[in-house]
Amino acid sequence: MSYSFKAMNTEFNVYQLETPVIKKVESWCYLVEETLSRFLPTSELSQLNSLNGRLFLPSKMLYEAVKTASYYYNETNGIFNPFLYHSIQTLGYNQSFEQLPNNQLPQEIAAFDAVNPIMIHKGMRSIQLASNVGLDLGGIAKGWSIQQMANQLKKKGTSLGGIDGGGDIVTWGPASKHWSIALSHPFDLSKNLMSIKVKSNSGIATSSVGKRLWKVNGHTHHHIIDGRISKPSSSELLQVTVVSEDLTVSEVYAKCMLILGWDAGLRLAKMHHPSLEVIAVTKEGEVLIEKNVKGQVYHYGYSPRAI
Repeated sequence: MSYSFKAMNTEFNVYQLETPVIKKVESWCYLVEETLSRFLPTSELSQLNSLNGRLFLPSKMLYEAVKTASYYYNETNGIFNPFLYHSIQTLGYNQSFEQLPNNQLPQEIAAFDAVNPIMIHKGMRSIQLASNVGLDLGGIAKGWSIQQMANQLKKKGTSLGGIDGGGDIVTWGPASKHWSIALSHPFDLSKNLMSIKVKSNSGIATSSVGKRLWKVNGHTHHHIIDGRISKPSSSELLQVTVVSEDLTVSEVYAKCMLILGWDAGLRLAKMHHPSLEVIAVTKEGEVLIEKNVKGQVYHYGYSPRAI
């Protein structure tokens, strides 16, 4: 059984779930959007961003999402950076993507220089951003929330299922169950680049600099921001898919790979998560594969003629 709905400006598809469970997933995704979207002025995240450094007592959802984002900011030495709200706003991505106008006026962008962008007070379960910092949870909110929902469903006895939020995918089920996942072709969205088969309990995230493009004074920008320069990333990679046992990890390191490039990105990823797998496409059309997921991914259906 499959079902589709739209939330977080993304098409969601759920698989192998019964109707009552599907409704729980759908309701959860709407709640995530209402709480964590930077585009909704009424969201809790928007309230936090408006406080200019004052202490904030968040809901459990916002607190856990922010704590997770901060953890990966530290783990990746700031390559994954959820504190670039002001930079991406200045670059022109200041409203939901489909509403962006073209040819906005360019603005000078200051490099991100916050030494301590956030303080998380565990005893009070509170958050305090530095006065010049704003949070953009972006993709990690989607990946993290999908993983959280899958974890809850498994705990409550849903033994088999899959959730796909615009290419961020969680699958779970018995060890004998395998899932076929089609990866999109970065040069022709009407085609698939390859198919992979993954065992259950996988998190698959794909990020690309070829999507979510907008123009400022004739210059094209994309949404993967390199916090070291507060500008869109410029590595040799066009699209990256990461497979691991947790969608949040896959989401974070797909973005880090795009920012750092293949060699440096792989070194960082393997340092912290040696079993993850990476499939990348360069801007020249070369497909790069790092296969080391201890049997989690066991087959590729890729032909070089696909590029």
